[in-house]
Amino acid sequence: MPEKPEVKDIQDYLNQASVDARPLLTALDHFINEEWPGAEPTIKYGQPFYLLNGQRLSIAAYQKHVSVSSNQDVPQKLAAEFTKGGYDVGAKRVNIAFHQDIPEELLHQWLQHI
Repeated sequence: MPEKPEVKDIQDYLNQASVDARPLLTALDHFINEEWPGAEPTIKYGQPFYLLNGQRLSIAAYQKHVSVSSNQDVPQKLAAEFTKGGYDVGAKRVNIAFHQDIPEELLHQWLQHI
């Protein structure tokens, strides 16, 4: 398995992301900074994390999607809404394919639960 490239900060991560992932990652970075004012941006495990009041969010690029993850589960009702919108959902993450729009309203609701 290839190693993740070294990154020094979130901007460096965004700059190194693929051309397909970069617009979504950049928009998610702005979205999280607006939704979570005061969150501390950092790099952990080679990817962007945002820390606020003991809670964590992260974003990451993959081959065909980007992922938003948390240390808190996606509430079941919201998970159903994400799925209904065509997004892949795990217990603590939502994947956004490169061709999909960011589900801002649903992400906003999730962040209110974290």
